[in-house]
Amino acid sequence: MTPQDTLLSISVLARTKANVPLELFRAIRERACEVEDCRIAPIGDRLAANLVVSGNWSALGRLETALPGIATKLDLQVRFERCGPRVQAPEFRPYAADVIAPQQPDLLVHLLEFFSGQDVEVAEISTQKYNSNYTGAEMCSVQMVLHVPVNQHPQALRESFMDLCDDLNADGMLDPIKT
Repeated sequence: MTPQDTLLSISVLARTKANVPLELFRAIRERACEVEDCRIAPIGDRLAANLVVSGNWSALGRLETALPGIATKLDLQVRFERCGPRVQAPEFRPYAADVIAPQQPDLLVHLLEFFSGQDVEVAEISTQKYNSNYTGAEMCSVQMVLHVPVNQHPQALRESFMDLCDDLNADGMLDPIKT
């Protein structure tokens, strides 16, 4: 990304088809834009994609003009708007939380309330329900990317998190992300 580039945030919801990501990336490239950040995943029987695309003002304008036609051609729901770069937060350390627990309807609420009460920001969440291959038990897997304040004592946070996991009958890990 150059200083002259601007950013466009694009959210896509589509029926799961193999060619959707390829067609999106081609459309972006053909208009002289570049994908800066991207998350694509199946959600239910749909494909969800969130992208941040960079390009000069003119290139992004061409992409914005083309997106409704691309959406019609590929049977997509698309929303887009100009955005700024991700805000840097040097006052936080990146951590990863992983939780495996029996399926319970309020698991995410308990986890989010805990981190909110610790002044920890949840940057990303990924969850999946599944049945155990060995027992058939209904289980839930949760992965989170967290922003922990640099002035927070890591061991105290980890101990409190492990206490929460014990209360939820869950296994959990809380580790710094090494980049």
